[in-house]
Amino acid sequence: MNRAITRRHLIAAGITSQIKYRQPMQTKTWRSLKWGSLLISLGSIVVAIVLMQTGGPKQAEPAKTIEEPKTQVESPVIVERKDGKITWQLRADEASQQLDGKMRLSNPVLNLYTENGKEIKIKSRQAWFEAVQRNVRFEDHVMVFFDDWTMQNELLIYDSGKDEIQVPGTFRLWGKTIKAHGKNMHLHRATEEVNVEDGIWIEDTDVAWQGVSK
Repeated sequence: MNRAITRRHLIAAGITSQIKYRQPMQTKTWRSLKWGSLLISLGSIVVAIVLMQTGGPKQAEPAKTIEEPKTQVESPVIVERKDGKITWQLRADEASQQLDGKMRLSNPVLNLYTENGKEIKIKSRQAWFEAVQRNVRFEDHVMVFFDDWTMQNELLIYDSGKDEIQVPGTFRLWGKTIKAHGKNMHLHRATEEVNVEDGIWIEDTDVAWQGVSK
């Protein structure tokens, strides 16, 4: 019995020693797994942050706007000649190139010269000059000065091909003895011939013009 008891005690002691030996290994393994899971979690968070920064939706870039050309000329002067004589001269405070090829003029002045040597002066606050057709479109408080009368309107075109002034809208004209208004007027540069197509009204107190002798 003593031997058997001793053997059982030895067996129990052996089992106990095995249990005491295995407990540290399980604790170490559990701690390793716990730290490994923590490292994996931290790694996943870092990867997620990187993916959010690099793979996320990009902000839309602002739409590119078309910039107007920067070509500007101070105090431009354009002269047109025919048979060695100046037929007209265009000048302005400033000219700027537009996208459609036209030149925008600030405070333009156009001087037309008739065959008789008279001057027709046209001025406005702004105008557009077509370099190829050589046409000029005046807008915004257009004034025309010729002989002893003055005309005012809001739109006037000098057609270089037809060599005439065109007023498609209404106009008002006044001078020393004359008052007139109408619509759609044409004035030829060379011959000084005037033609009004719509709504002409004229009042002239010059009796000599009416064929009455003084």
